[in-house]
Amino acid sequence: MMRVTTNGTLRTYRSHLARATANQYLAMNTVLTERRFTSYADSPSLATQSFRLHSAYVRNTAQQSMSEEMISKYEAAGSSLQELQSQYLDALGAAEQGQDDTKAGARVQLGETLKGIAEGMVQTLNAQYGEKFIFAGTDGDNAPFELKDGKLLFRGLDVNDPANEAAFKEMADEAAYVDIGLGMQLDENEQVVPSTAFNSAISGIGLLGYGTNEDGVPNNMISAIAELGEIYSRADPETGALSTTDSERAEALFDNFQNSNSEFRANWTKLDTKAQFLKSNDTRLTSTGDTLQTQYEGLDRVDLADALTTFAYAQYSYNAALRVGNDILSQSFIDYMS
Repeated sequence: MMRVTTNGTLRTYRSHLARATANQYLAMNTVLTERRFTSYADSPSLATQSFRLHSAYVRNTAQQSMSEEMISKYEAAGSSLQELQSQYLDALGAAEQGQDDTKAGARVQLGETLKGIAEGMVQTLNAQYGEKFIFAGTDGDNAPFELKDGKLLFRGLDVNDPANEAAFKEMADEAAYVDIGLGMQLDENEQVVPSTAFNSAISGIGLLGYGTNEDGVPNNMISAIAELGEIYSRADPETGALSTTDSERAEALFDNFQNSNSEFRANWTKLDTKAQFLKSNDTRLTSTGDTLQTQYEGLDRVDLADALTTFAYAQYSYNAALRVGNDILSQSFIDYMS
């Protein structure tokens, strides 16, 4: 018959107590962290999956943040363009009166009104979002528009000068790409592939138009309003009569009023389409983020009820081990006294 020694019993007890202590610690740590693992070594497979999901979630969060910023910027742009259209309608009303010979006596005052509206429209287009000018394209640090000596300037260049048309075409097509979850990629020249990112630049010159028509009449409404204001201001103070040259020029400007506004509204519609796309894309990003969070938590997080049950059992086992230890130690002491 095998004899059970006191030392052997104590070694076995210490081993079981150490295991019970470790299990209690792990169970308690699981309850406190609510995680299925706390290091890669705990579960390499789960940790790898978790890392991938976490990376995707962080990336999605950054894309959502950028998307929300773009939505706010485009909403600010839309408000400014709404104000610009309202100013145009005020200018159209004043111009209609100015072209009415029965109201010729008010032409000088109407001229000042039109020049004031043109200045106000420039201020509207120099609106800022944060510290950046909304309609400055990629040069958001500087006010894009200026009305100087009756001429509309964009980045210091005369909007109506044919010599600047090539430069304005390039400015109208400027791009500043941002990642809003479209699978942003670079081509072989390390340039962003346009279809995989969102162009955040809004060029005022692209919205307003530039150059002149075949009759030399400005294609953009602000230049037309400002010039018509100058013409009315030169009218005879008493009769409101215009010189033949001014009268013909005023007629040509007025005839092109609605054409220039129609072009602006068409460009505004394109901008609004981009704004709507941003909102629908943001909804997709939010849904994707929710899905990733659910997957991430399902992979990382434990069922708290199960974790508490496991902890309670581990604690019970630990306490039981301590009670057994008391019996063993008491018996060992009696044996020693014997």
